[in-house]
Amino acid sequence: MNLMRLHTWRSCVLWIAASWAGSVSQAADHIAFTDAREREQKVTGEILVEARDGGVLLLGDDGRIWTIQPDRIQHRTNDDAPFRPASVEETQRRLLAEMPAGFRIYQTNHYLICHNTSDRYATWVGALFEQLYRGFYAYWKNQGWELEEPRFPLVGLVFADRESFVRYAQPELGDSVKGIIGYYNLETNRMTTFDMPDAERNVATIIHEATHQLAYNAGLQQRFADNPMWVSEGLAVFFESPDFSNPRGWRTIGRINLVNLRRFHKFLPARPADSLTTLICDDKRFRDPQTATAAYSEAWALNYFLLKTKRKEYVAYLKMLSEGEPLVARSPRDRVKMFETAMGIDMPTMERQFLPFATRLR
Repeated sequence: MNLMRLHTWRSCVLWIAASWAGSVSQAADHIAFTDAREREQKVTGEILVEARDGGVLLLGDDGRIWTIQPDRIQHRTNDDAPFRPASVEETQRRLLAEMPAGFRIYQTNHYLICHNTSDRYATWVGALFEQLYRGFYAYWKNQGWELEEPRFPLVGLVFADRESFVRYAQPELGDSVKGIIGYYNLETNRMTTFDMPDAERNVATIIHEATHQLAYNAGLQQRFADNPMWVSEGLAVFFESPDFSNPRGWRTIGRINLVNLRRFHKFLPARPADSLTTLICDDKRFRDPQTATAAYSEAWALNYFLLKTKRKEYVAYLKMLSEGEPLVARSPRDRVKMFETAMGIDMPTMERQFLPFATRLR
């Protein structure tokens, strides 16, 4: 069974993307509007992009990104004061007001874990988050990339069981929630999961989704920019590999991911000659349930190969991607050309170097 992880990208964003005009505001905007569920919202934030028709992509002071259609706006003002994120205390207050009764906050140095699990489990999750945080920044620093600190507290929602997780996630994910055990939401900037009995998948899911969250909050990736899924998912799988020789179940970044290695070897007999090209040019293979498992495994294998053998070129490529603007998409041809330019070789040459390396992994 493929337990897919989801980045929420609403269809309305794709529908209006062509009408956006690139403008960014550093001052605070105050917008009252009606959201998609017909709820009244009042949000203070900064405008990331403004459409010609008056619609906006607004970064709220709690880190949430709102897509606001012009006919939903009731009132809008702007002041000269610079945009400032909400305080940790205010963020906690909003979280507890939003979540069902019985939730409480466990705070670490960089995370707010809103949970209805045992305190012991929340403490374990918090320690795992912080261990990843330290390792994530150290890893990229060792690659010559000093990432930025998150502007907002990193929020994790942890439910006591699958039933309560599904009940919460259904409005966000729809029917796809049935095959998901954790996800990072690009809009809310939150990572959500639940206490599950399968230790290996539990650790892998927490690290995987927390890696997504860190990537989008540290400047490695930009939310709502054109982030190829082979990069996003491949990197998260690269970071996620559990290590049960460690008491927390995870320790080392970049261990061979045995689950995805087995899946990749299973895919090899039917693997097409242009497999890397189709992986890079668009995200179709990830969105098709019939091909998603193989796509995830090949994305991991390609990231592993690049970070082990072409680290300098790949980091330069990731930096190019990190400069992408919200709602600006690249064509399949441009995706491939950008990759080839950064790597300094064409796709057939990349294939000849990648495949022998990947097939020898054990």
